[in-house]
Amino acid sequence: MEPGGVPAEPAATPGRAAHERATQERRSLFGRFEAALAAIGTGWILALMVLICADVAGRAAFNAPILGVPEMVQFSIVGIVFLQLPLTLRGGGLTRSDLLLGALARARPRVAHTIQLVFDLTGAALLAVVAVTTWPLARAAFANKEFYGSTGVVHIPTGPLKAIIILGCATMALQFLLHAWRAFRAMTALPPAARRT
Repeated sequence: MEPGGVPAEPAATPGRAAHERATQERRSLFGRFEAALAAIGTGWILALMVLICADVAGRAAFNAPILGVPEMVQFSIVGIVFLQLPLTLRGGGLTRSDLLLGALARARPRVAHTIQLVFDLTGAALLAVVAVTTWPLARAAFANKEFYGSTGVVHIPTGPLKAIIILGCATMALQFLLHAWRAFRAMTALPPAARRT
């Protein structure tokens, strides 16, 4: 409670702070790119819902299901995830526990920023590894015209899916690096007294 009976603003949690930063940064070019990827993923979900409903209606009313719907759903889940993960990471929406980090941020801010920096750099490195190792698989898939599904029923080319995985991983790796840079700046901006804690 502030003087004059005005309630004090609640302390911002790390998750809330990340959401506010993401909202402010969404106007940036990279933020718009991530939002566009997420929008494509959302459109993909809507198209998939229409396809599934049409398949159920055709199966129930006319005993004529749409061939390949289960394969399309399995194929689509991976693509949708990698399209929407970058914006989820930017907004602080990835599953995590802020209990320990929040307590450290109040008691030992330098330690908290250091842990966050290590976490972000590790995430960037792991996703870069996934993108690099998927690259030759994508090239082979396009060159050999690999497909997913049943022969004579439905053929879904796997090359575009692997390209989406590479794009999503590369975008997430860049976003992790942006988070790491922010954690480093926050750590170096601490006053000398806070840096010793």
